[in-house]
Amino acid sequence: MTDTPEHDPPLSPAQEAAVRRALAEAGGPEPMPDEVAGRLDAVIAGLSAERTGSALPPGGVPENHPEAPAVIPLDPAARRRRTRARVLLGAAAAVAVVAVGIGIANDHGVGADDSAATADQLSEKDPARSAEGAGSAASPDAVQDADPSAPAYGSDGDLGSTSTLESQAGAAPRRVPTDEPLRTVRVDRLREDLMALQRVTLPPAAAADYTGTTLAVPPDFLCAEASYGPGRLVGVRYDGKPAVVAFRAPVGSTQEAEVLACGTGDVLRSMTLATQD
Repeated sequence: MTDTPEHDPPLSPAQEAAVRRALAEAGGPEPMPDEVAGRLDAVIAGLSAERTGSALPPGGVPENHPEAPAVIPLDPAARRRRTRARVLLGAAAAVAVVAVGIGIANDHGVGADDSAATADQLSEKDPARSAEGAGSAASPDAVQDADPSAPAYGSDGDLGSTSTLESQAGAAPRRVPTDEPLRTVRVDRLREDLMALQRVTLPPAAAADYTGTTLAVPPDFLCAEASYGPGRLVGVRYDGKPAVVAFRAPVGSTQEAEVLACGTGDVLRSMTLATQD
């Protein structure tokens, strides 16, 4: 903590009396001499005059300063020229804006005309392509209204295969009665049972025909019809229920075997097997 200064001790009665006597001898305030007052007034008036005379212009730079902007008076002819120049510049800017707008509109119009002309030229040069485009744009209703007896064509222009027609129309497979007993395909031995069924029911891969859909089943086999897709089908019992095993067309050295549900054609199990030579 800092020490606070101690107050001066009070004056004694004798000291107070001495102070009073000194103040009485000094007397009260005296008036300022006229000569001194006149000089002060003159100095103040001079300072005011100098400040008024040296007031800065709005730019903040005195007119006599070297960096002060020069004011050049214009004669009437110069004023007219400057006014005419401003008018011409404004008119030129307006013309440029209008020209740009017209150019954009012309570009859009020309692009549309060029597209239409190109389409017309293509249709004239290649009527088949034009007809193909019109056919691809046909609605599904128009396709359904077409003559069902007309032949169907594939993507390569040839007549569509029987399997394609059947899969599209959802036709039931052609039943082929067999004297073989109904075989069972077990869930835990799926590959083993499918391979045995493949060996017993399918001819060699080179002689087998997979363009149609045939279903080999015993005469008393009951299975609701469905669209099972192309291939050679065999009726079986799977997981205690009637089912269909579809052997699809071989691809290279492998063949896909699918266990399908009766009535829906849903794939219950699927497995890839080696083709039979």
